[in-house]
Amino acid sequence: MTTDEPRLLRSVTGGVATFTLNRPDRLNAMDHGPGSLQRELVDALEAADHDDDVRCSVITGAGRAFSSGGELGAAQELHSSSDWYWFLKQEDDDNERIRNLRKPTIGAINGMCFGAALIMAANFDILVASDQAKIGLIETRFGGTGVDVLAYHVGPQWAKFMCLSGELLTARKAQEIGLVLATFDDDIFAEKVADLGRRIAAMPPGAAVMNRRVVNGALNHMGWGSQKDMALAMNAVANGDQLSHATQDGRPFSELMKQGWKTFKDARDEPYKSPWLD
Repeated sequence: MTTDEPRLLRSVTGGVATFTLNRPDRLNAMDHGPGSLQRELVDALEAADHDDDVRCSVITGAGRAFSSGGELGAAQELHSSSDWYWFLKQEDDDNERIRNLRKPTIGAINGMCFGAALIMAANFDILVASDQAKIGLIETRFGGTGVDVLAYHVGPQWAKFMCLSGELLTARKAQEIGLVLATFDDDIFAEKVADLGRRIAAMPPGAAVMNRRVVNGALNHMGWGSQKDMALAMNAVANGDQLSHATQDGRPFSELMKQGWKTFKDARDEPYKSPWLD
């Protein structure tokens, strides 16, 4: 990809708008806040929400990743719990904007989907995955947070396992626990996503808007909003305190980051090379 290519691609076919995160050279890593890739995506989704030619939206990634998660460099610019709170608040506000769209959203998880990307995807209406996808909270391996609302999707035990074990789930396992609705072989994945989009676009639009709001209302009554408010504060405190002090074999991750991506990645992933789940 050349540097002048857009980092977000958009197309509309048969009432379905498809948005593709287009930074394959960086595994579609996302930044947050004003001018960020996440903000660009959310703004584009809101524009589609007001486009009469669009009935639903699909979000996917270019290359071998949906998104590898948040840009790691951001952590080096945040020095206090207050810094982290306002950084995470911007991310959370954008995720809520996704959830509050009128028209349905489909997350098409074509490859790795880690950390901040997974938390964003949890705000889409339906998630489907390619059998090539890997899904997990990889940031927890170096002291990051973000389990937030996953308990609403998978229950408390799986949510705890995902944030406490460092395990990356296969697409089939993610389907088994209810994190994604369905998994398809990669060679038919795009076709199945397009067909689901076509089916949703064929629904009476007013009913689609109201039915998804009924389900979101149920989540609200179950405490979705208050849980996110609490998580935001706790995540800010944890990240402000932990990320600068987290270590692997006595080596601070903050120092390993300065030594280069490979050094940091090797240290981060060393204890988790072998999957625990079959």
